[in-house]
Amino acid sequence: MFLPLNIDSISGLFNSNIILGFLLVGLLNGVLMLSISYKFLQVVQQCGYNGKEYAKWLIRKDNANFNGIMMLSLLSVLGFMLINMALSFINDYWVSYTGFAVYVLFLIFYFINEFKKKEKVPLVVTKRMIRLLITFILVVIIFSFILIMGVNVLAIVFKGALIANFRYAVICFCPMCVPYLLLVAFYINLPLENAIINKYVKKCTLKLKEREDLIKIGITGSYGKTSVKEILKVILSEKYKVSATPLSYNTPLGISKTVKRFDGTEEVFIAEMGARRVGDIKKLTEIVSPNIAVITGVVCQHLETFNKIENIKKTKYELIEHMVDGKAIFSCDNLATREMFKKCKKPSVLAGINTKSKPHVYATDIVVSENGTAFTLHIGENTASCSTMLLGKHNVSNICLAVAVADTLGLTISEISSAISRIQPIKHRLELIKSNGLYVLDDSYNANPEGVKSAIDVLKTFKGNKYVVTPGIVELGFLENEKNLEFGKLLSKVATGVILVGRARALKIREGLLESGFNADNIYMVSSLDEAKKIISEIAKEGDVVLFENDLPDKYL
Repeated sequence: MFLPLNIDSISGLFNSNIILGFLLVGLLNGVLMLSISYKFLQVVQQCGYNGKEYAKWLIRKDNANFNGIMMLSLLSVLGFMLINMALSFINDYWVSYTGFAVYVLFLIFYFINEFKKKEKVPLVVTKRMIRLLITFILVVIIFSFILIMGVNVLAIVFKGALIANFRYAVICFCPMCVPYLLLVAFYINLPLENAIINKYVKKCTLKLKEREDLIKIGITGSYGKTSVKEILKVILSEKYKVSATPLSYNTPLGISKTVKRFDGTEEVFIAEMGARRVGDIKKLTEIVSPNIAVITGVVCQHLETFNKIENIKKTKYELIEHMVDGKAIFSCDNLATREMFKKCKKPSVLAGINTKSKPHVYATDIVVSENGTAFTLHIGENTASCSTMLLGKHNVSNICLAVAVADTLGLTISEISSAISRIQPIKHRLELIKSNGLYVLDDSYNANPEGVKSAIDVLKTFKGNKYVVTPGIVELGFLENEKNLEFGKLLSKVATGVILVGRARALKIREGLLESGFNADNIYMVSSLDEAKKIISEIAKEGDVVLFENDLPDKYL
C-alpha cells in the first residue's frame, strides 16, 4: 500500500515505499496530462516559442481550449467525489482511490474528442519540442507529488473520514493546470534553448562573413516578403546559383538552418526577414550583413506587438541602417517606403507601378485576367513586354522590386523578361486552382489590409458568382475592428456571398457588409473551414470563383 490511509504522523509519510508510490502516481499523471496537452503544445510552437505571446493567448476571454480543459477538471472532480461518496459505506483504504477510474475515463473521452478534430497546422516534433515534452512531464510529476503529499499532510493534521475519502480528488484539478505547467516548463528550458539558438546563430554569422564572394540580399516589409523572395530567386537563377530561406523561415534560427545547408557553390543568398518587435530586423541584418536591401511596404500588420505604426517603420528601416554597404530598393507603391527612400543616405532606387514617383524600375500597360498578368517593363530607358502567371497588380509591383535587384546585379532586360515568364504561382498567395468547375483563389497564407485589397481587385477580374471565405484579419492591435469593418465594406462591392469563419473578427466583417446594404441572407456564419467548404459545395456552381482569404492557424481559434 503506497497511498496511505492509516499513517497517523507526518513523519510516516517519508517512507521510501510511500514516496516511490507518490512518484509513480505522478509519472502516470504526467503521461495522462501529456495526452491532453497537444493543443497547448501546438500553440506554443505557433507562437514561435514566445512565452509572452503564448501567455497572452492563454488568458484570452474567448479561449475555448482552456474553457474545455477547465470543464474537464470540474467534471472529473464531481465524478470522483460522487463515486467515492457512493462507496463511503465500505471501510477500506482502496475506496479513496476509486474516483481515479472516473478521472481516467474523462481524460480518455477528452483525448478521443480532441484527436478527431482537424488541425490546421500540425505539431512538428522537433528536438526543441522533445526537450519541452520531457521537462513538461517532469514538472507534472513534481506538481502531482506535491499535491499528493500536501493532501495527505492535511488528512493527518485534520483527521476525519471526509478528508480521508476525498483527499485524492485534488489530482482532478491537474488538467486545468496543464497550460500553466507547460508555461513553467517553457521558462525552465528557455536559458538552454537560447544558448542553443545563439550557438547556431554565431556559426551562421561567421560562415556568412567568411563568404566574402557571396552576394547577400535582405528582404523585409509588412507584406510581400515571401512573394518578392520567390520571384527574385527565379529571376536571379538566370545568371547565378541562388540559395534562399525556404517558406517563411525569417527568424535568426530559420536563417541559420538555411545557411547550415550551404554546399559552398552558392553565389547569391536571399534572406527573408520577419519582425514582431523593434530590434528584430537589426539582429537579422547583423547575422546576414546584406549587400542589397529590399523593403516591400509598411502597413499596420503586427501592430498588436509593435503597439504603434512608427515602431513598424523604425524596425523595417533597421535593414537599411545596419546594412554595411550596397544598395537599397524601396517600393514606390507604399507611402512609408517612399518616405524611407527620401531620407535614405545610401545608394537607393524606387521600383513599382506608381509612375508618379518616377521609379527607376516600373511597369505600365498592366492587363490582369484570370489567366495571369501582362505588362510593359521599364528599366530606366529600356523596355520589354512581359507576361506572368501571377495574378494582380500587386504582383507586378513585387516583380518590379525583384527586377530592381536583378538590374543592380547585372542581368539584362532580355534575361529578366525571359525569367518573368517562368515564375510559377506562389503557394497560398493568390494561387489559382481549378477544382470541380470552380475557380479557387487560394490566398490563405496570411492577410493584411493591403493584401486584402489586392485580392479583391483580382476577384473583380473573374466572371460568374464570387464567393469569399474568410475569418478576417488578425494582429492589427487596436485597429483590428476598424480594418475588419472596412474589409466587410470592400467585400460588399464585389462578393455574391460571404462565408465568415469564427466569431470575433467575423462579426465586424458582417457589420461592414450590412452597413453597405449587403443581403444578410448571403452571409453565412460558420465555426470551421470544413463547414465553409460544405456551404460552398452547396451554393457555388460551375464557372463561379471562390476566394479563400486568410486561414488562421489554430492559436486564433
